Amino acid sequence: MKRGWHIAMVVAMVWLTGCASLPPEYRPVPGAPTARLNMQGAGDKSFCVDGAWYKPAGDGDGYAPLPAGRRVHINVYYSVQRPNALYRCESRVSLVPAAGQKYLVDFEPHTERCYLTVFKEDTSKRAGVSMEPTLAAASACKAP
Repeated sequence: MKRGWHIAMVVAMVWLTGCASLPPEYRPVPGAPTARLNMQGAGDKSFCVDGAWYKPAGDGDGYAPLPAGRRVHINVYYSVQRPNALYRCESRVSLVPAAGQKYLVDFEPHTERCYLTVFKEDTSKRAGVSMEPTLAAASACKAP
């Protein structure tokens, strides 16, 4: 009986510690300039701004606010369990979102690596997207 109780306590502590380490949802300061990130597609998305990681808080339309005017590091983590195999993939890019602009995450998981690109949504283009000129590789998440 005592051993079962100890095991339950250890499991509860591990679970609580894991949940406590999840990044908070990003909530912009009222009136602050924001862009919108299309959250549809594969993978768990998160982003870093000013040295802190955030989980995008999606709205009913499938978008999440991003802070505009500063470099944001966007991360996508993908994991799938298949018979006899576990596949994990993570990719990261950075950009400087423009206020009012909508962005689309294009994440493609493949067996040996994954690819991540962020496009500007652009209704004037035939494909509905255009290249984001500030797109760059992402470095470590550090405070400026």
